[in-house]
Amino acid sequence: MIMHILSIISGYAVWTVIFLGGSAVVRSAMSDVHDAEGLTTENTALFAYLVLSVFASVVAGYTSARISKIHQKRDVWILAVALLATGIPVQLGVWDVIPVWYNSTFLILIVPCTLLGGTFYRRQRKV
Repeated sequence: MIMHILSIISGYAVWTVIFLGGSAVVRSAMSDVHDAEGLTTENTALFAYLVLSVFASVVAGYTSARISKIHQKRDVWILAVALLATGIPVQLGVWDVIPVWYNSTFLILIVPCTLLGGTFYRRQRKV
């Protein structure tokens, strides 16, 4: 039971560290297109955040599957739902500020990318 909880928490923490750390890099590298609150509507920056989210989701799913020994699929699914449950209110909070295409794409990609990361680990183990 402890390993299941640890796998989900670890995946969530990995996603958070990658996304927040990467976001700081994007904001620093593209500071001219961000406002004082760190928001942007510039497409290149938004695309960078999407790539960052996809990467974070895949690595988080991989991490969760790697730590979970028995119920890898279930634990990765729980992680994916937890990430989506966190992402929905965040994206709704900026829905009027950031383009809808970004908010929608960000939310749509979280679950499949997290599951993909878990699948990568399971396939790697079979080889």
